[in-house]
This record gives sequence, C-alpha cells and structure tokens, in this order.
Amino acid sequence: MPVFIVGFARSGTTLCQRLVSEQLGLPTLPETHFFERLDKYHPRDRFISPTNARGLLRELSELLPIDLANYRDLLAMDPVRIRDLFLRLVAEQLGSRTLALRGRWLEKTPLHALFAPRIGRMFSRAQFICMVRNPELAFASRRELNEPGKGWGEAWRPIEALCAEWRGLMASMREFDERQPGRVLYVRLEDLSARPGRELGRIARFLKLDSDDAQGEVEEDALLQPFETWKADALKPADRDIAARAGRSHLDDYDRWRVQTLLAPELKTFKYNDPHINAPVMDPLHQKLVESLDWYLNPRY
Repeated sequence: MPVFIVGFARSGTTLCQRLVSEQLGLPTLPETHFFERLDKYHPRDRFISPTNARGLLRELSELLPIDLANYRDLLAMDPVRIRDLFLRLVAEQLGSRTLALRGRWLEKTPLHALFAPRIGRMFSRAQFICMVRNPELAFASRRELNEPGKGWGEAWRPIEALCAEWRGLMASMREFDERQPGRVLYVRLEDLSARPGRELGRIARFLKLDSDDAQGEVEEDALLQPFETWKADALKPADRDIAARAGRSHLDDYDRWRVQTLLAPELKTFKYNDPHINAPVMDPLHQKLVESLDWYLNPRY
C-alpha cells in the first residue's frame, strides 16, 4: 500500500519524507514526478499507448535512473496499464518488484497533490500526507530560490500567482479528502519541526503503524524550523545563525497583506491568519490596479 507525501513546494515535504522513512521504517524512493508529467502523453482513462509510455519514461530518465530494458514486457503491450507502468518505475527505484507490488512504501512528489483523485482510483488503499506551511514563509522561500545560483531556475511571479497556486493545490486535497474521508492527513511544518516526536506519533497512528516500528527517538530541539534548510541537511541540527541570517528574503508589507486577504479562509483553517496585518497605504492608481487584479483573479469572470 503506497503512501504519498504531497504539498506546496517549500513546505517541508522532504523533511517529512526523511523522518517518516528513517523513524517509522518505511522504504522510500526519489521524487518520480510520474503523475505530474503523465497528462502530456495523452493517457486514456487507465491506459497509455506504448509509444507515449516510452516517451514518458525517457523524460523521467532525466530525473531518475531508468533502464528501458526493465520495461520491455510492459512496452510490448498495447495499451499499457498506467498503474503497472508506475509500479514498475517504483520497483526499479526501490530495487524490488515484490516490495513495490506487495509491500508498503513512501513516494514524495509535492505536485502529486493535484492528481490525488487519479492516484486514489489506481490505488484504492493509498494514503496521503499533505504537508502545510505558513504560505508567507513558503512563498518567501520560493522567492529566495529566484536568486542567481539557487533553486531550479523558476521565474519570478507576483504574489497573486503564488496565492492562486497554493489555493488550487489545497483545494484539490480538500476536495479529495471530502470524497475519500480518512485517506489524507494534514501535517503543519511548524508542528513537525517544533514537536517531531508528537507529529510522528500522529503519522504512525494514521498509517496504523505500531509504535515499535519507530527506529529510535528524535531530539526535539534538533529540528528548529529554520527559514530554509537545504534538502541534504534536512535532519541535521539547525544552525540558528543561518536560520535567522540577516538579509534573508521576506515578503514586503503589500505581499503579506495580499496573502492574508486572498487566502483568508484557508489561513484560518490552518491557524496562519494574522489579524494585525493591515493594508499598506496606496495612492488611487495603485488601489485601482489591485481592484483590477482581483477582478481578473475572480473565477466568475
């Protein structure tokens, strides 16, 4: 039975993956991006053509070690079952077809949140851990990765675009959760960072893992939530000087106000709302520009 860790980028999915894998003993694999890239290869319900399956694997081979010889029998079928193709990919990354088919394992691709309904139909017993982080910090982290030499070369986007992306991802998970109750657990990065032992207990109960499955204890003070932690160092004790470094990226007053107004219902749900943030002083022209943006962002128009 697979477990999928999802969430908005820069919200602690990597930290959660490592903690759950290392402390609760679940085997895991690198981000597959499988369902994120699938639609461009024209799937038909639960199937995909051999040619498109081969194209998908070639694209994913830029991210993962993939040997097409391991898929020869699947690619000889027409059409190819998408579930079988994904499981074969998982098996190749885990090094065991038996584990992929019959065992329990952990996959983490943040944007798989948008494809939870499709994944849920293919894996009727799959469970999802959705990581949530204060959007102000997640957005500031994304902005920081726009700096030269950092991140994945993502272009700068206005705060309204980041809010729309965050809201859409969370709406997808909430809708799936309402239709498939009991299959999603929401974990705030702030809680996982500050109280890892307690949050791992919640995760273990959600996954119905015995407490004896835990592989040791987590030092509560060693996982201070830093503003940013490089993935390779996710479980190292936080350097407080780095976490509070001068000059780190912050959202300005306008951005923070927009986050609080555009995402007000969601922020209240996850206890991120800040009633003390007020609208910045704007001249009439800027007020009209904001009103125009809101008009275009409104899904009714």
